[in-house]
Amino acid sequence: MSREIDRISTEIGCIDTANLPATLISTLGAHCKVYKAGGLRAKGASHDVVLKMHTLSCDAREAELYQRDYRKLRQQLGDIIPQALFVRTRIAGVENLLVLAQAHTPWFNIANPANEAEAMPMMKGFHLARDQLRNFVAAARGWQREESKVIDLFGLDNLVLDRKHQIRYLDSFEVFFYEDMLHLIEHHDRELEERITISLQRLEYLEYLVAQ
Repeated sequence: MSREIDRISTEIGCIDTANLPATLISTLGAHCKVYKAGGLRAKGASHDVVLKMHTLSCDAREAELYQRDYRKLRQQLGDIIPQALFVRTRIAGVENLLVLAQAHTPWFNIANPANEAEAMPMMKGFHLARDQLRNFVAAARGWQREESKVIDLFGLDNLVLDRKHQIRYLDSFEVFFYEDMLHLIEHHDRELEERITISLQRLEYLEYLVAQ
C-alpha cells in the first residue's frame, strides 16, 4: 500500500486537483485509486475526505447500482458506513464516478482471523465496537439469507476499527458478491468463488468473535 504525497495528477472535472494536496493511500482495489485529502470546505468548515476514483469504465446505470448499495448499507448499519457522496464527473476526460467519503483512518483489521489474539480482548473492552460488530454480522447474514448477497470481506481493510475504536466498513464499489452468479455463468469463475468463500469464512469468524 502506497502512502506518498501526490497532487492527484489525474484530472477530475469537479475538483481543482492541481491545488489539492493529497496522499495516495491505496491502489490495490480492483476498481479504484484512493486518496486522502485535507482542506475541502463544506458548511463553513474544513474537512478531511477520502477520494475514490473509479479507474474502469463506469456508466450511469452502474453508478446508480453502487449508490443503491451504499444507501442499503447506510440505512441498515448507520455510522458503520462513512458518509459519502457519489458524483458523476469527468475523470481523465471520460465520464466516470467519484466518491467523496468521510475520512476514517484504519487502525486494526477486525475481519482478519490471523488477528484473533489481539481482537478478542479488544471486543471485550470496546463495548460500542462490539455492539456495532454484532449489528454488522446480523445484517450481513440477513442479506445472504434473503437476497443471496455476500458482503465483500475479501478486500484489504474493508472492515476495520478506526482510531476512535469504532467499526467502519470502508468499501464503496461492488460491496456485494452474488452467490447465484456461480451457478448462472457458463464458465466456472474461480476468482469469484474464492472471493465469496473467503468473505464467508471471515463472516463466520466475526460471528465467533461476537459470540465470545
